[in-house]
Amino acid sequence: MIDFNDLNFAELDEQLYDFFMNHNESMPGRFVKFLFFSYPDARIRKKYLNELGVLVGENSFINLGFQCTLAREGISAIVGKNVSIGPNVTFVVSSCANNGREINTIPYVRDHLTKEKQIIVEDEVWIGAGVVVLPGITIGRCSVVGAGSVVTRDVEPFSVYAGVPARKIRTLET
Repeated sequence: MIDFNDLNFAELDEQLYDFFMNHNESMPGRFVKFLFFSYPDARIRKKYLNELGVLVGENSFINLGFQCTLAREGISAIVGKNVSIGPNVTFVVSSCANNGREINTIPYVRDHLTKEKQIIVEDEVWIGAGVVVLPGITIGRCSVVGAGSVVTRDVEPFSVYAGVPARKIRTLET
C-alpha cells in the first residue's frame, strides 16, 4: 500500500515536466495526442500542440479540453500572441462525411461541405468556453468570441461575436 504522505508530489511533478519536455521524439503518436488534448500543464500542451501542427504564439493560453482535427499535411491552425482560449473549444480544420459513400458523391456535399482549411487566430483574441470554429476561419485581432458560439465566417478585428451561428454584436473601441 502506498503512503501518500511519503510522496513528494512537487518533485514528481517537476520530473514529469522535464521528461515530457525533453523526450517527446521517442513517444508514440497516440500518446503525443493524449498529452496534446489532456495534460494539465499548459506548457506541455503548448509544446505538443506545436509538434502536431497547431502553432501557438508567445504568451497564449489554451485551456483543457481543446480539440483540433488535424490537417493531413502541414499546419492545422495558427494561434497568435496573447490569445486566451477557454475550455472545451474545438477547431474543425477538416470536415467531411468520413464513412459516407453515396453522400460524398453528391455535388453540394463534395463541393461546399467537405473542407480542409487552416484556422488562423490573430493576436490578442479571447475565445470563450465551448466555441466551435469551422475550417478556413480567421479570427481577427483583439476580437472576442462568446461562449458556446459556432464560428462559420471570419471574425472582424476589434469585434465581439456570439451565437449559433456567431454574428457580430459589437465593435470594440480602442
